[in-house]
Amino acid sequence: MKLKIRITLSLFILLTGFNLFAQHPSKTQIIQSHDYYYGMGVHNDENRAREEAVRELSEMISVTIASQFEFIGTETKMKYEEFASSVIKTYATATLKNVEQIRSITPNGQVEILCYMSKARVKKLYNERAGMAYRMYTNGIDNRDRGNLAFALKNFYFANLLIKSIPEERIIVSNNEISLLIPRAINQILRNVKFTLTCDKMKNRRERRLSFDVTFEDKPVSLLHFRFWDGNQNAGNGQVRDGQTTIRLAGNSVVFDELKISVEYEYYNARREFQAVEDIWEVVTPPTFSNQHIIDLTKQIIIDEPKPVGINIPATTNMILKMEQGTHVAEELLLNSNAFIAILEKGDILEVEKLYGDDPFISSKITSYIKHNSPKPAPGDIEASVNKTRLGYEIRKLEVNHNYPSLHKQATEYLVLDFDTTGTLIDFNLCITDDLYEKFTMQAGYGNDWGNRQEIVRFIEKYRTAFLTRDMETINLMFADEALILIGRKIKVSDNPDNEVAYQQLPGQPDYEQIKLTKEEYLTRQKRIFDDQKDIFIDFSTFEIVKKNNAAGVYGVEMRQNYSSTTYADEGYLFLLIDFNNTDPLIYIRAWQPNEWDSAALVNTSNFRVYK
Repeated sequence: MKLKIRITLSLFILLTGFNLFAQHPSKTQIIQSHDYYYGMGVHNDENRAREEAVRELSEMISVTIASQFEFIGTETKMKYEEFASSVIKTYATATLKNVEQIRSITPNGQVEILCYMSKARVKKLYNERAGMAYRMYTNGIDNRDRGNLAFALKNFYFANLLIKSIPEERIIVSNNEISLLIPRAINQILRNVKFTLTCDKMKNRRERRLSFDVTFEDKPVSLLHFRFWDGNQNAGNGQVRDGQTTIRLAGNSVVFDELKISVEYEYYNARREFQAVEDIWEVVTPPTFSNQHIIDLTKQIIIDEPKPVGINIPATTNMILKMEQGTHVAEELLLNSNAFIAILEKGDILEVEKLYGDDPFISSKITSYIKHNSPKPAPGDIEASVNKTRLGYEIRKLEVNHNYPSLHKQATEYLVLDFDTTGTLIDFNLCITDDLYEKFTMQAGYGNDWGNRQEIVRFIEKYRTAFLTRDMETINLMFADEALILIGRKIKVSDNPDNEVAYQQLPGQPDYEQIKLTKEEYLTRQKRIFDDQKDIFIDFSTFEIVKKNNAAGVYGVEMRQNYSSTTYADEGYLFLLIDFNNTDPLIYIRAWQPNEWDSAALVNTSNFRVYK
């Protein structure tokens, strides 16, 4: 069994550490004790000798792993040599960090290098991999309990892949047999999530809209992804948010008697989030899970007959606003939100100009939103909350359905509409989920700082909407090196106060110049993607607001961005440091890191010290 793994000399020099002061075993002890993996290289060039020694060391470990998998891996038909090679690849960095060497000169003057590491250390690597899987499992449990089934399933599935890369039959961490618990957790979600049809309307002979309540163990699902057949030889992709989803059927699919929904659990596009997961993705063969739900569509269809009304009144949506008594512009809020919904129902850009032409900002934003997302308001009653803001009012949670044909994706989303004190619409953005909103509200109760956290939430909602409307001006400002001021609906540049914020590089992290220098390249690429891609969708897999303990009124925002377009997909991390001690909030620091940074190297709130 020959497994060849090439490791470049530069990688070896970069990662190998040598303990000059430890007492090393002799060459004879290493070879005869059976306690070590080792490899030997002999060459006139010392570097070539070292490279050959590392290759043989890796091969010896691979052969051992292959035999272990062959002994216990009867449930799959994998090729053990190929699989063992991939496992070693996932351990390569950690392995080389622990390689030691013995150097000697042969009688003919060549350099002999013996590279070795203890078998106990390799066993420790297995345990570290199991620990990683366990952390994913516990994170999945936390997400499941909060209703975020999308992130729960992703964590469980990735953990399942990791445990399949460990050559042990039973994997136990902290007294938990995760080799049993992880697949059981996946099955629990897939079997118990429920799709309840609440509305079935035929818009016309070629379009049908289905609305569902989606629950898990009798609680609304915060986030979930699924696939369905759209009747045109394509699998459509749908999304549940805050317990609701709407599916638009078109063409032949409008006459379906049943709808087959398959819950997403693999998350192929997110595999790069963890290097170990990506490395073993193609060779691990985990069990498949039963994830299909069949929805009966034989009940009576409501024929949607639009009301003969003007542009200012929605034809199929009934707005119900929940607000405090005494809101003096209640009538204006209802009329203007209805007008906005009616515009989305029609999807007519010419009507946008007629109604909002005197406000170039809102007119342009609505036009871009319709053009790039094909939004349609949910049919039937929409209940939305009216909240007071520092600029006027906001109406949260208008349910809409986005459609991205080239991605075969439909996304249930919620809008937040911003109004001034007179009830006039001045902005709109896509909402974060109820799960996150409630979490930040609870955290604000501990720190008595809801006003600041609300401003951060609004900024992040504005950030995501800028991508979905392809607003390069706003994105450019959000990634500016200068400080930023959040004023009303727009973002403005300000002078960055000198010497008030210092970046502290931690071990394994890039220096700050490396991160800042990615800005122009990133924006140039983003502009090109906006110009070339038919459809673009963006979402966040993590979003945390962290209060800076040593600086009152200063917060860090840490989030992971998942991005997909017609021909391209990307992931990355965005960090913002925001100061609320001035009249208007200032963003002191922005740090963008692409996916290839290791998670341990991510810049976060702890990297910064504020002096003021």
